[in-house]
Amino acid sequence: RALTDQEPLVRRRAAWALGQVESASAVPLLRGALRDSDGDTRRTAVWALGEIEDPGAVEALAPLMTDGDARVRRMAAWALGEIESSRAVPVLAPLVRDADRDVKLTAIWALGEIESSDGVSPLAPALKDADAGVRRMAAWALGEIESSSAVPALSSALKDASPDVRATAAWALGQIESASALPALQAVR
Repeated sequence: RALTDQEPLVRRRAAWALGQVESASAVPLLRGALRDSDGDTRRTAVWALGEIEDPGAVEALAPLMTDGDARVRRMAAWALGEIESSRAVPVLAPLVRDADRDVKLTAIWALGEIESSDGVSPLAPALKDADAGVRRMAAWALGEIESSSAVPALSSALKDASPDVRATAAWALGQIESASALPALQAVR
């Protein structure tokens, strides 16, 4: 009942409490809170779903990828990363191009956490983002995924203007452990 209280603070605290309990039985209750008119309540409900880590919450979180509140989108990306279900990859993919930098970085992090080779396709273009921080995070995420399909994109990133991006791309290629990365790594000067 507290999730439907008139006061947003009560609804937020109820969602928080359900996240603290970390019981999958709370997922249906929290799904309703994802449509709350209060952005902070939606964000707290999303956080709670991330704490619970129930893969069944992926579909419930998908509509939030277009939420008007960037903080809700960011929390939804974080929650999907915590859930670590490969079913979340197509849900997260559009957020890699989000206008909000924090949302974009969190979505990239989440794809790395999921570690599905399906994440390579949405992450590879992020290696060409104007923001060096985004490029570095994309290289890290590709290293976490450890798919040889990321070798061409990471090999190109070894020529990035940013030394942090180049270093992370080299690390990522090492994580992948593919012989196809050797020519690019040997060419680094």
